[in-house]
Amino acid sequence: MAAAVTENKYYLKSLHEEIGLFDRKLAHLMKHGVYASDEERDAAARKLTKKRETLAETARRLASEGIEYKTSELPRSFLPEGVEPEAAPQAAVEAEAAAPAAAGQLNRTARRQASAYAGTSLDWEQSIRDYMSNKKA
Repeated sequence: MAAAVTENKYYLKSLHEEIGLFDRKLAHLMKHGVYASDEERDAAARKLTKKRETLAETARRLASEGIEYKTSELPRSFLPEGVEPEAAPQAAVEAEAAAPAAAGQLNRTARRQASAYAGTSLDWEQSIRDYMSNKKA
């Protein structure tokens, strides 16, 4: 027995993501798909379009019922003609770019600390130093 689907904003978001995926699949099929005949290509396109339309109908119904969604999460095919998807705010992009750099600095600092195995047979850093000195010789 299948579990009941809770129709909420998260389900709507996943529907939008799936619709976007089907849009990309259709575009790829039409541009790069290799088929023996145009009829086979059209049949494959109809199959994908039918699945996509089922998802689109559900998404439209949920939106009309008042379930909230972000316009930035809409698939491109749902956007009005000539409207581009919203870009991430510049401050958020800069913060994301700075976060990995700060994390990298923390990792370098942590690596400079003495190993718990220093001076034992498990000291891999010493074995690397020995290997490098033997390799030079």
